[in-house]
Amino acid sequence: MKLIIFGSTGGTGRELVKQALDQGHNVTAYARNPSKIEDLEHPNLEVVIGDILDLVSVEKAIEGNDAVFITIGAAANRTDIREVGTRNIVQAMQKSGVKRLVCQSSLGVGDSRSNLSFFTKHIIVDIFLRHAFADHERQEEVVGKSVLDWVIVRPPHLKDGPRTGNYRSGFATTDGQIKGWISRADVADFMLKQISNDSYLHKAPGVSY
Repeated sequence: MKLIIFGSTGGTGRELVKQALDQGHNVTAYARNPSKIEDLEHPNLEVVIGDILDLVSVEKAIEGNDAVFITIGAAANRTDIREVGTRNIVQAMQKSGVKRLVCQSSLGVGDSRSNLSFFTKHIIVDIFLRHAFADHERQEEVVGKSVLDWVIVRPPHLKDGPRTGNYRSGFATTDGQIKGWISRADVADFMLKQISNDSYLHKAPGVSY
């Protein structure tokens, strides 16, 4: 398939690029700073320089792809980068007729807040990450209101680590047995599976150990 990845220079994004190429897909890595992925040279990889806040650039990049991935990280100079960037991506997809969207959010957003521990919920999220989570909430709202074939993926704290393929997904929001972290490689593995699996279509599954 022809896949485009927004947020391709981040931890999960880089894993998506590498794993998608390993699986034989043609990948477009959309990046504001392509030097961060210069080491990922591959004949099936195209790097497009652009800003997700530039709708025209996003529209041009998305056209002709089969599926879109969003792993947008936080920005130092604004608190709505995920919301605004995702809105541009969704608008571009609807204009070009690309339907499949897999968007990384975070465990703790929406009804998954109850999956978090007391400390994570009231100290980490409510104090230190409140702006980031508010942005994720608005991002999910943008995706959920679209007419796309979307899946929102909610991982807990992300760490570097191997792709094990041994993780849980779609667990209940009352499940208190999940781990508070997961490797970026396993998140990418799960996200890639969503381009050919409709089990979580129009849903926001959590993914963790």
